[in-house]
Amino acid sequence: MYLLLKWIHILSAIVGVGANATYAIWMRAAEEEKAATPFAVRGIARLETYALYSYILLLLTGLAMLFVGSIPWTTPWVLVSLILYVLMAMLGGRGYSPALKRQTEFANQPDSSEYLAAKERATHIGVLILLIAILIEYLMTVKPVLWT
Repeated sequence: MYLLLKWIHILSAIVGVGANATYAIWMRAAEEEKAATPFAVRGIARLETYALYSYILLLLTGLAMLFVGSIPWTTPWVLVSLILYVLMAMLGGRGYSPALKRQTEFANQPDSSEYLAAKERATHIGVLILLIAILIEYLMTVKPVLWT
């Protein structure tokens, strides 16, 4: 059971982080061809839905692996990862999602101040979320001894 959970967990990480990592490519394409901006932003919004479900599945499978594998949630790399996960979720729900929604609203006006402000906010928060996700992946993979 543990290996099945681990496999689903890893696939979820690939989908979630992989989707997030493509956003810069989508936005670069939109910058090069302004007419593609609405398509690119809607594509990001669609990918964000898949990423969100992947991150939820990551949490569920991760918690299940703790239970099945008898790993205490107070294990340092687990605890730090959970705290970072909560931070990432808060940034996503309170910062990134509203910025992306606003960006989508003004995607037909890619030179407008409203679109540019939303794009800048979404980009900054999105990069921060991606870095946190990568840090969590590091902690999950390396399992460093943070304290004893």
